[in-house]
Parts: sequence; C-alpha cells; structure tokens
Amino acid sequence: MHVVCSRFWRGVSVFLLAVCLTPAGAQPAGFGESTPATGQEKVARDMVRALKAYAVYKSGDFEAARARYRTLAEQGSVPGMTNLASMYAAGEGGRRSQEQALYWYTKAARRGDANAMYQVARAYRTGRGAPTDAALADRWYRAAAEHDNPRAQWVIGRRLYRRGDHLAGLDWIRTAAWNGNDPRAQQFLSERGEGRQVETTLDSTRRAAVLEALAAIDAAAQAQDAAGIAQQISADAEIRVRRPNGAGWTQLTRAEFETLWRDTFERADDYAFRRAEPDLLAADEGVLAFSEIEERLASGADVRTLDLHESATLRVVEGVAVIERLRLDIRD
Repeated sequence: MHVVCSRFWRGVSVFLLAVCLTPAGAQPAGFGESTPATGQEKVARDMVRALKAYAVYKSGDFEAARARYRTLAEQGSVPGMTNLASMYAAGEGGRRSQEQALYWYTKAARRGDANAMYQVARAYRTGRGAPTDAALADRWYRAAAEHDNPRAQWVIGRRLYRRGDHLAGLDWIRTAAWNGNDPRAQQFLSERGEGRQVETTLDSTRRAAVLEALAAIDAAAQAQDAAGIAQQISADAEIRVRRPNGAGWTQLTRAEFETLWRDTFERADDYAFRRAEPDLLAADEGVLAFSEIEERLASGADVRTLDLHESATLRVVEGVAVIERLRLDIRD
C-alpha cells in the first residue's frame, strides 16, 4: 500500500505540473503523445476524483479502486494511469498483468510522468511485460533522469561511471544525491570521498584553473558581456538549457548560448549575477563544477529573480580550464 501511496502523490504532482508544461525535449524520439488542453475546473475535478479513488484503495477495496483508476486513466488522468499500472503490476483488485502495467505506464510516461518513465525503462531492462530491449530501456532511463527522477539519474550515472566515463557518470550521480536525495548516490559519493583508486585528488593547479574560468564567466555576466561568457566554453561543447516553464531540455550551440545571454542583457534595465561557492569533483579526464547561481533582472517596475543550477565539465590543459559540457537548469 505504501508503494502505491507514494506513486500516487508523485503522479498527482506531475499531473498538476503537466497543466503548465508539456514535456517534449527529453522524451525518447517518436514517443510523444499530445496532452489535451485542460482548464482549471477539469484539473480540480480530476484531483478530487483521484483522491476519492485513493480513499477507496486505502480502505482495502482494491477491486473498486482499480475500477475507479481505470475510469480516470481512460479519461486521460495521469494519476489514474500510474496507479492503475501499479495495481496491474501487483495484481491488486484483479488479475496481475505486466503487459497492462507497461501499457499504462507508457501512456503516463508519454504525458511527462518521470516515475512512469522510470518504470517503463525497468520493464524493458528486465523483460517485464515486453521483450527485453536494452537500447529502449536506456532511452527511457535518460528521459526519466532528465525529468528529475533521482532513481533514473543514479542508474544512468552508475552505468556511465562503470563504463569508464567517470565525469558524465559523476554528473548524474551527484545530481541524484544532491537534488533527489537518492541514498545510493549519496553513499557512493561518501565512499568516494574516503578514497577510490580510480579517482584523482583535485590538485591546486587544476582547482585554480577551474575557479579562474568560473570567475571569468561571473565577471562577464556582471559586465553583461555575452561574448565573454561564451569565450570560456569550447567551440564544440555540449550545451543543454532548461528554461522556466519550458518544454524540457534544449540543446544549444555555443553561438546560440551566447545569443541567449545577449538577449537576456538587452531586455534588462538592471542586472545582477551571483554565484555561490561551487562544488568540485575530479577525475583523470577533467573536473566537474556544480554551482548555484542567483540571477536578478529588472525591467521597469518588474523585478524577477531566477535560480540557475549549473553543472559544468571542464578540461584543464597547461593551467587553462575550458568548459566542454554544460547543463544549465533555470528556475523561477
């Protein structure tokens, strides 16, 4: 019961979010399914019905709860889909069917439910409800990770790390540990801090180079110099940005990233940029820098403050650090 309860509340959160967002960028290609327009009245009505269905489930009448969740699911309710899927998977309220569980999890995943994406990935990884398909599982794991599912972030990070891509792996593991409070990721980082032979200590030379590059970005931002920001980034860097209330992650070229900053500066009458002390993680092939940045923009009487969660992978050559991979999550 506790499992379904936790999934229910996650589903409720995503359902409410889906009213304002229609995730697209991070979904596996070709899996998109449009989300019907829903007004506030329908949202409130569906929420009440979902809560009533959960009350029935909590009372132990699984058959009636499954029927209610099915009605909700068939009418497009994401909580209805995810809870119906979990009941099929557990065999509650009727026959167990991993195929039906996967069907409804997939429907919810296409609507942007991160937990459903994770469940779909697990199904294709283990052959639960469909033949095993490692490539398809990885695509859904990545979609779930990019939709902030900490379990998927841990899976992706651990897999990359074991393959030898330490920086990319640590990036996801750190995100799962710090943003998602995933205990396995937290334990991994804790153990790593105690010393693992495959990692290297961040020496003073590389630390100084990384901090100098970040300071140069900060100075350029404060001077509203978009070209100065881009100068610290490799010409072929992988850059991904998620804007507030946007449709998932957007991949940009360095030139497009520079244009984004230039447009930001041009629209602001007054601008402020402040980076908190970054967290640095090192591996043989480079350094990861995680930063919390506060951005303040004033346009006339309108003042807006944004929180920027930045993850940068930097390569240090002859004492100079250059960003090779950048992920910038912009939040209201």
